[in-house]
Amino acid sequence: MSDFQELISNFKSHILVSPHALDQISDAQRSVFNEEFLMRTLLAENPRGIGLQKNGRHAVFYKRKEGFMKIIIEKKQNRLEIITFINVDAMPNLKRLENENKTS
Repeated sequence: MSDFQELISNFKSHILVSPHALDQISDAQRSVFNEEFLMRTLLAENPRGIGLQKNGRHAVFYKRKEGFMKIIIEKKQNRLEIITFINVDAMPNLKRLENENKTS
């Protein structure tokens, strides 16, 4: 988790939200789930879990009343980009995912 916190700290002024991140939600949902909300979540909240996906992107899980919010971020040359987000019922076994990534 400290690697992730360092990553956020290093890029906190260079975080962008991909247009794709908000494509799948309705206009009504955008009044709550907007760029500011995603940035604030990433910068101010402590994640419950962080996993590295096979594609090199980070899956970051934040606890909610019901389940978790999963934010996918990608480190690009000089910035972090929020690729997408989704609400999920449960957080996967992140250790198992990391081990799968190492053996692939």
